[in-house]
Amino acid sequence: MTEKTPAELREQRARLIASTGLTETVLRERAEAFQLYPEHHDIWATVEGIDMHLAELAEGEQSVELKEARAQARGWEEKYFEMVEKYTPLAVQAAALREWLPTLHLAVESLPAKCPYHDDTTPHGTWREACCDTGIPARRRALAEKGLATLAEKALSTLTTEEKK
Repeated sequence: MTEKTPAELREQRARLIASTGLTETVLRERAEAFQLYPEHHDIWATVEGIDMHLAELAEGEQSVELKEARAQARGWEEKYFEMVEKYTPLAVQAAALREWLPTLHLAVESLPAKCPYHDDTTPHGTWREACCDTGIPARRRALAEKGLATLAEKALSTLTTEEKK
């Protein structure tokens, strides 16, 4: 298999279309209506293959630029969130946390509190998350409840600190 440049592929594509004696638009319309002679159908299939290959080549050329742009956007996004965290008042953060805590509690409460089979949610050894597969949601609920308690304490301490000021 020989490799051709995009310019050579476009040239080959134009020659193939010209060999049918039809314009590209007529060729496409007839292909969509299934009204091509077998030899014209083969040419159209080849033209579509060339188009797909050209599209892949174009994506490959853009991918380097696209990767750089995405990396730059990620950097800006990180800086934005750093600035938001730095300049958002603690009271606003605590109020948002207080607003979402009930919703988080409801979500956690939808998990079972204990394994329906063993009533044991503690891991058995370092390689097990829970007593069995059915105990995993219960174990995760216990961990989530600890996290929510920590967040609630943080929100409360932030509010008391802001009120003292």
